[in-house]
Amino acid sequence: MKKSLLSLLVVTSFSTVAGTSTNSFNNEDKSIEDVFANIDSSSWAVNPEDHGMTVHEYINQEGIWFADNFARNFKLGLNNLHHFKELANKDTRWVVSPSIDHLYSMGVIDTSKPFTVVVPENDGKLVTLHLQDMNHTQPFYKVGAGTYEFTPEMFDTKYVLIGLRFATDGTKQNVKRITEELQPKVKIIGGGQDLEGLPKPNTEAMEAVRTALMPEYDKLNDTYDTVQYRAQDVTDWEKTTYTIAGAFGLSTADTAMYAPYALENAKGEQCYQATYEAPKLASDLGYYSITVYDSKGYLMSNENSIVSTNQGLKQNEDGTFTVIFGGLDCKKHADDNNVNFAHTPKDNWSFLLRVYQPNVESMKVYTLSEIEKI
Repeated sequence: MKKSLLSLLVVTSFSTVAGTSTNSFNNEDKSIEDVFANIDSSSWAVNPEDHGMTVHEYINQEGIWFADNFARNFKLGLNNLHHFKELANKDTRWVVSPSIDHLYSMGVIDTSKPFTVVVPENDGKLVTLHLQDMNHTQPFYKVGAGTYEFTPEMFDTKYVLIGLRFATDGTKQNVKRITEELQPKVKIIGGGQDLEGLPKPNTEAMEAVRTALMPEYDKLNDTYDTVQYRAQDVTDWEKTTYTIAGAFGLSTADTAMYAPYALENAKGEQCYQATYEAPKLASDLGYYSITVYDSKGYLMSNENSIVSTNQGLKQNEDGTFTVIFGGLDCKKHADDNNVNFAHTPKDNWSFLLRVYQPNVESMKVYTLSEIEKI
């Protein structure tokens, strides 16, 4: 297997698949420049420098690539939002491992001047505001409706990514409600306007490093503690860098937790099955899901790619839930047994367990069951 996924309590098991990190130092009093200058990737399982970039250059390039895509390719400019009007599908390429638990609103903000973000209610469902800087740290994560004010000194980088998640049940009616009535109520007021100052990415070089890092991402037991509110709080840059390669834009552990899974030589269309404990949540707004992806981290199908408590997840009498993975022939077996189905038509597929508003301590000892052929 690419990941044994033994008890997630054993977070230190990362060292057995990626080498012991040399970067678990106390960064409390370090400047951002010192934090990145002290990263020594020479002993990593995959060293970004062997593929053309330092760790900081690679992380920065991922952020620049993402920002450039929205600011220039989407022609948004700065301090504006692109509202996605449909859930991610198999043609989605703006991010790896896209979530289909939510409808997104995304953009880029120039933090050189104060700005305000207005977030509406989401009919009792979760709505969140994320601000992520070019160091892939998340200085702000806001839950719920509100008017949120920010000033330049709150950020370590001039440009930040803004993202809003509107949780959805996936129905056409709910998608229409969010896209036509709620998204238009989101407002960004203020911010700088230096679009020329936003660097352009070296996409080819960045993607070469990402490709080299991806096999190590596939070995991770989890992505816990990789995204922090400050770069000074990151204790394992090796694990963090692999996570950025495979799942850019994740959240801090107190807001969402993620566990990837990949079976070595998994066959598309083959029927597999596993039964999972229901992850514990810290809030009534919380929920969890399993989403399946191809070997590059993209959706394989426009239907049956997700099993989610927001979208009709079927539970067993004991509170567990069973998922049958495989081709459409396997769906009949799932339906006949009143369990969940995830469509995996391609070889070497994987999945990502997402838990929003998690019980953090419970998740750190959560065990993902191994899948087995039927």
